Amino acid sequence: MILAGDLGGTNCRLAVFDMDLSVVTQKIYKCRDYDSFEAIVEHFITNCEYSLKAACFGLPGPVKQGKCKLTNLPWPEIDATKLVEVSGGLPVKLLNDVEANAYGLKTLQEDELVTLNEGDPIPGGNCAIVSPGTGLGEAALIEVEGRSHAIASEGGHADFAPLNELQMDLVKYVQQKYRRVSYEIMLGGPGLVWMYDFLLDRSNTTTPEWLAQEMTQGDKAAAISNAALNNKCPICVQALDMFVSILGSEAANAAVKFLATGGVYIGGGIPPRILNKLQEPLFMENFLNKDKMVNFLKGIPIYVILNDKAALQGAAWYGKRIISSPLISSLETKNPGKD
Repeated sequence: MILAGDLGGTNCRLAVFDMDLSVVTQKIYKCRDYDSFEAIVEHFITNCEYSLKAACFGLPGPVKQGKCKLTNLPWPEIDATKLVEVSGGLPVKLLNDVEANAYGLKTLQEDELVTLNEGDPIPGGNCAIVSPGTGLGEAALIEVEGRSHAIASEGGHADFAPLNELQMDLVKYVQQKYRRVSYEIMLGGPGLVWMYDFLLDRSNTTTPEWLAQEMTQGDKAAAISNAALNNKCPICVQALDMFVSILGSEAANAAVKFLATGGVYIGGGIPPRILNKLQEPLFMENFLNKDKMVNFLKGIPIYVILNDKAALQGAAWYGKRIISSPLISSLETKNPGKD
């Protein structure tokens, strides 16, 4: 059996998978109820009745030499060595969460993907993953001699490049709080809210009472996107259009950086909720807006991932690799987190 985990800013999902990568049991933990990731894992294993052979966890932060300092959680640094101790000596692998998502591509079924551009995929070609959610995660999946390898990155923290005068003004507006504006700020959870507030200020109007009430009662970004999708608020529509334009441009950045002839996969929690908007021409217009790269980008397939457990399944997929390879299993136990 494989212990797999997907840690987010709010929730942590742990699950036991069998060797067919089917879920045997799982549990979702609220991060705020624990003071460390190790405490969650220890609680799960203590109450687990299955015999585990390996563990792999996707974490929201850069993983270096078996350690991860989380980007959006105030916990101590996660150390694979401590997780080996907590788990009773299991081989443990730490992955960046979008790196795990990349391995998760190996587990997805056709009905778990929506095609935005059919393109002309090259078998075995590089794949890029762009995942807007709480933050913006990016990674790649490549094949070397028939073996898949995920390449982690912190590409979401690259500097945002405005494409027109309106986006330049948006940068100046956001710089009232952030000295440096990244794609994560624009495409992570607060990004749509920044765009709405910016456009609202420019319009010299106020938020409609019904929308203000929805923002107060729930998630502000969700209220804005719902109003836009239902065409109930012109500024919300404009804000979501701006968000989709920037997402299309950054998806193309990932395609050219990783030479993603196998496809670009749009993951994360936001895209499935705005799928109808992504299927409009605006996304592709901005994806193709790359001058000399237009013909190259026309051939890139683009998919939206509908399965919100792709990263968890990717961690399980890598856990199976640990078990299937005695050498890797030995290395993970002796040098947890290192390749």
